[in-house]
Amino acid sequence: MNLYSKDFLLDGKIVYYQLKKGYRSGIEPIILASNAKKKHSKILDMGSGCGSISLIVAYRNPESEVIGFEKNETHHKISILNHKENNLKNLKFKVQDNCIFDKKYENYFDLILSNPPFYFANKVLKSKNPSIMASKYITESNLKKWIINIILYLKIKGTAFIINRFENMDFMLDILRNFNLEVTTTPLLPFEGRKPKNALLKITKSNYFIEKTSNAIIIHDNLSKYSKDIENWFK
Repeated sequence: MNLYSKDFLLDGKIVYYQLKKGYRSGIEPIILASNAKKKHSKILDMGSGCGSISLIVAYRNPESEVIGFEKNETHHKISILNHKENNLKNLKFKVQDNCIFDKKYENYFDLILSNPPFYFANKVLKSKNPSIMASKYITESNLKKWIINIILYLKIKGTAFIINRFENMDFMLDILRNFNLEVTTTPLLPFEGRKPKNALLKITKSNYFIEKTSNAIIIHDNLSKYSKDIENWFK
């Protein structure tokens, strides 16, 4: 039995395989990938899973070097399949534990995109599916290491975008306040008027710490369709 589904990204421009039963990509990769620009010559997808962010970014920015770090070997195997299927010369995937610092990439990246696991392992009832376990659950100590490694991998004036649970923002901001960074929090609202479930963090290496909050991004309109901004990011 085929364990993978054959899906498509960017209105069919990219073939995307992912597990039928396991972690499956949501809206987060689309939001994160929208922040990659031509000016970013070295881009890291940190926690790349089956490669959705990396594939989109590499396709849209053929002059950029794009690297995906992923610890889970099953997800990495599928990302290699996706890489071959789409023949993107500027992309590579690497088996890498994001909680372990790789000095080779210190101060290396202009842009880092990351969607760390959302749930602290000791605070929720965990799925027994190994793919979901690898993607959704993390300890507080490992999330701290993950965030610090993002900072260490960034060049001076480099920028990272991180999506995580809104309720985890205080935990993450407490870590970021120990570094010279400009940090902007953007709430992600499922619908206008609702409370945010997730948030987008933008961090830029700076000479001092400064913290801002920007207007929320609304994911769906009142008809439960994606909002216009989100729709444009799918193309």
